Amino acid sequence: MNLISKISPQNRILNHARLIAEEVLKKEDEYTHFSDQELINKSDDIIEYLANNNPLDDRLVESLCIIREVIYRVHNKRAFKVQLIGAIIVYFGDFAEMMTGEGKTLTLVLVAYLNALYKKGVHMVTVNEYLVKVGAEFATPALNFLNMSVGQITANMNEYEKRNNYDCDITYTTNSELGFDYLRDNMVTNYNSKVQRGLWFAIVDEGDSVLIDEARTPLIISGEPQEEIGNYVKADRFVKTLYPQDFTLDPESQSVALTESGVEKAQKFFNTKNYYNFENSDIIHKVTNALRANFTFFNGREYIVKKDDEGEDVIALVDQSTGRIMEGRSYSAGLQQAIQAKEQIKIEPENLTVATITYQSLFRLYKKLAAVSGTAITEVEEFLNIYNMVVVTIPTNKPIRRIDHPDYVFDNKRTKWKYVIADVIRRHENGQPILIGTASVEDSEILHQLLERVNIPHEVLNAKNHAREAEIVARAGEYKAVTIATNMAGRGTDIKLSPESLEAGGLCVIGTERSDSRRIDNQLRGRAGRQGDIGESRFFISMEDTLFSRFATDNLAKADDKLSEDVISTKFFTRLLNNTQKKVESLNYDTRKNLIDYDHVLSNQRELIYKQRDKILVSSDNKDILYRMLDSVIDDIIYQSHNEPNEDIIDVKKLIDLATQNIFYDNYLNHDEYYGLDLDEIKTKLKNDCISFFEQKEQLMTPGIFNQILSEIMISNIDEEWTKHLDVTSKIREGVNLRAYEQKAPLNIYVEDSDKLFEKLKHDVAWKTVCSIGKINYVHQEYDKVNNEFIINDNEIIDNDNVIDFENTDHSLISEQEIEDSLVNIDELNDQNTKNENND
Repeated sequence: MNLISKISPQNRILNHARLIAEEVLKKEDEYTHFSDQELINKSDDIIEYLANNNPLDDRLVESLCIIREVIYRVHNKRAFKVQLIGAIIVYFGDFAEMMTGEGKTLTLVLVAYLNALYKKGVHMVTVNEYLVKVGAEFATPALNFLNMSVGQITANMNEYEKRNNYDCDITYTTNSELGFDYLRDNMVTNYNSKVQRGLWFAIVDEGDSVLIDEARTPLIISGEPQEEIGNYVKADRFVKTLYPQDFTLDPESQSVALTESGVEKAQKFFNTKNYYNFENSDIIHKVTNALRANFTFFNGREYIVKKDDEGEDVIALVDQSTGRIMEGRSYSAGLQQAIQAKEQIKIEPENLTVATITYQSLFRLYKKLAAVSGTAITEVEEFLNIYNMVVVTIPTNKPIRRIDHPDYVFDNKRTKWKYVIADVIRRHENGQPILIGTASVEDSEILHQLLERVNIPHEVLNAKNHAREAEIVARAGEYKAVTIATNMAGRGTDIKLSPESLEAGGLCVIGTERSDSRRIDNQLRGRAGRQGDIGESRFFISMEDTLFSRFATDNLAKADDKLSEDVISTKFFTRLLNNTQKKVESLNYDTRKNLIDYDHVLSNQRELIYKQRDKILVSSDNKDILYRMLDSVIDDIIYQSHNEPNEDIIDVKKLIDLATQNIFYDNYLNHDEYYGLDLDEIKTKLKNDCISFFEQKEQLMTPGIFNQILSEIMISNIDEEWTKHLDVTSKIREGVNLRAYEQKAPLNIYVEDSDKLFEKLKHDVAWKTVCSIGKINYVHQEYDKVNNEFIINDNEIIDNDNVIDFENTDHSLISEQEIEDSLVNIDELNDQNTKNENND
């Protein structure tokens, strides 16, 4: 093994970035002497250079020198070497791990400029609108200086505002709004209504939060409610009758299922002989959700109950990584309704999913993806395997002076809280600012009450009190400040220390419970000791904490003789803690990996559907798609017209009847023309008759109207069948693990079933489209063969068995004037036909 092969990819990337950064620093004096206009001219020259398909790598140092000097001129801040290194790593599409306080905001402006030079659009993605505003406001002066536009997306913008902001060279947006805009863009019925201009390059700030922590929660756009709510209440009422022996709960996977006695009770409660019978699939679905809602989801942890604007109690989801309320988000597949039933609040009918995507699938659509965060190294394998990004830890600009004390371990929570309060009192008396991280809203409120009893003033930041977040966090470094924060990680606001606070020892971070992930704990620690400040951190943990009670039960018995009422800190508990966290991280990674395996199937299908929609919306002639659909329909009609048992013989009467019933008007087809033809000739003849029939319809309309009607019918049918597909595949996925009797891997079963359903989707879209076009026209459904003409009926369109009234129908692609223009005057048409016959 040679020396080069021994060097890790991280070190190779870091060394390469360091060399480029050093070249930039060497040219600092040279660029300080350029005038503003000279810098602008140099930037414009690089843009022109790239427009001619040249690579930016050749002029990377020059580009960094330009933007570094411009940032200094507008902000009086010159990028440090470590910020240049971070920017270079992100530019090449990797993940830069930069400690809190190292200047990620400035680093991201460097990267934004580099990629904006290509003029293809750069998306700067972060976790909330506050950070969108902060990032955009810092970037705008420097990038405007170089004639580049900066936009920012907020949820309350209209379509016009969003399109203008997405059209900018650099656009700051939240991950959720980006995803929902992508889904909405693929639901439009007019291509020009889209707001995004494509997914070229994305830089994800707080990348671990977006790409890992939120990876399991798909974005969902819902349609109209689909069912009654009574069964949710009934399922919840049943679950509340169960005893511990009636169900099993796996604390690691948080899966819950009925035991044999539970099944017997279910059969009696729901009056069914076989609980697992297929006809009970809806009951099973609702009982499963009721079990999860009652035994694995808890108020104050996964969600809270709060008042909405009208004073009604509602369920609000809590982000488990940040403690923030996830506004506008709800659980899918009936879980939200199960929790509402559990909490005895108003149950909203379950909505039908019309569009959905996971963040994993969304960000893998980009041509280029990179990320930055303060903590990512513990998930290095996942970022490489799923997102093809190498995580590189960037050295800090100044040495870290924070002291990370060993954990204090206790037998129970009561003792833990006693020692936490004692430590807070001691530090508060010395004036040291303290930030206390809790794992749940419930714990933050317990701590709040304990601090009130000892008369220590403090602030509380949790999902119930998030409106003043930025203000509370910003003041957490003041002298004698005490701040309680639920899941502090990823808050994104700097904690600046006053001189008195530094004199008192800097910020002290106290963790009251270890997270499932070392990364989240590191984020909490990282709030102290920023930019070389002094600071401290310590975790107070007990054997009753969730991490141990769920994942380390087998090892707790060994700890009994090592625990007492006093604090303990031993290598045994350190090793137990680290091993438990690694175990949980591995389980969570497997869960996310499993999600990707399943989502990959749906992702491929979604991509095909969205590409087909786009092709239909932009095309001025979609008859080629119609005729391909027609081939499928004709094959079906011919198959259904075979004379059994001899499949080579076609029943012509049956074929004509089927074709007329589904496509043509009465008496349009001539039976005699089909007798004596072989199978291939019949297929060709029927297709030609269909095409001729469709062309006659088109001739009766103003040019372009037929394609507009065809496009609208196609889009409507695709959307309707895609919605059904999402609903059915989600139910299959939910129950696939119960199909062990098939002796196949659950994923393989899901893939097979999903593929069959997708083929059915295409088949149904083809049939509905061909039949609709066949039966739709501004004419009566009977065709007059004697006069060779259609009989016009101005206000009706025949659509299979349904009459659609154009005057009362919303047609986004067809204006009323266009409809009127397309209603051809039949008398003029007859006059023209008469003249033609006389001429003949």
